[in-house]
Amino acid sequence: MKNFVIVSTYPEQGSKNIGDQLITTCLKNLVSDLIPDAGFSVIWRADSWDNVKSTVLGADHVFFACLALRPNMHKNEYPYLGELVDAGIPFSVIAAGTDLPVDKDADIYAGFSDDSIRLLKKVNDRAAVFTTRGGVSQEFCLRIGLEKVIFSGDVAFYDQSLSEVKFEKGVECKKIVVSDPHRASCYIKPFKTLLDGLRDLFPEAEVVVAQHGVNKVIDDFCYENSIKTEKIYEDRYGGLKVYDEADLHVGFRVHAHVSALKRRKYSYLLEQDGRGCDYGSTLERKISVSNFIFPKNLAKNYKNLARLLLGRPLNYVALASVSPVHQLLAIIRHDSEDEFRKFAGLEDQILKFNRLNQGAIEKALGITESSGIV
Repeated sequence: MKNFVIVSTYPEQGSKNIGDQLITTCLKNLVSDLIPDAGFSVIWRADSWDNVKSTVLGADHVFFACLALRPNMHKNEYPYLGELVDAGIPFSVIAAGTDLPVDKDADIYAGFSDDSIRLLKKVNDRAAVFTTRGGVSQEFCLRIGLEKVIFSGDVAFYDQSLSEVKFEKGVECKKIVVSDPHRASCYIKPFKTLLDGLRDLFPEAEVVVAQHGVNKVIDDFCYENSIKTEKIYEDRYGGLKVYDEADLHVGFRVHAHVSALKRRKYSYLLEQDGRGCDYGSTLERKISVSNFIFPKNLAKNYKNLARLLLGRPLNYVALASVSPVHQLLAIIRHDSEDEFRKFAGLEDQILKFNRLNQGAIEKALGITESSGIV
């Protein structure tokens, strides 16, 4: 039996972001469909080398599930990455992704530390395969000289049981799931505007907020405004089934977008940051709008007045605009009047992602005859 290790981005002790668990689960399922008797161990990306060393050294192959490409990843997100690369155990990177500063008026590809870039080049040279999940992430890798990297799309789209399902036109939106924003304190106004707008567009529909991670700001807001919520992060393996019953998803989480689309449900994304931008630049339909946090506003409070009088630096707050929400609602209204025809055929791109990820894993493991599972 082959023993595989998956380096997971799921923060069990932190936000419990259910989207990170989805990535790990889908990668495991894809490998299992190729090698049914495979054994798996899952390790946390930010653990210590001492804690994971024996697990890594006992593996036949290590998979990085959506390697998080970050400016100081060599010491923050992946403190043992250097040791793992040097350990001599075969490894692969599947569907790496960036979170580039797309909200800044600057070169979004700059800002990575020299140490992280050197380490990524070593990963590029030694990995059996190295793939990315989005067009922006792929461009970043090419710009820093990672010539081995190829695009595959997000492995989180994989679900063999859905491979024959197609998008249907004209589905009535009886249940709408709204995914919560990451930085909720910056997005309360857009969040409220979105909820109000969806109720106006679909007055007969049930609207439910799906909480993808621990977020007290969203807890309090929904409680105070009598908004129905489901804390899907509390069921890390089954919580995303909320999208089984949805007719429409609209919201802020990229893996809510993925979870809806893979089920062939209509879905629209408000891109909060570089992760959302990555999907917007990759999917072949106009089903997302950028909703980045732009120039910080002066905080209007007594503390700032005191700072002003004392000649001290003033505090600023970052808030997202409601304008992108209105734009997205206009798109949704137009699409609903056209029976959501734009989604027709989008399953072909999703299946292409699955084939590319399958091909990458087959190459990594030396499987010469494709199983044709996707």
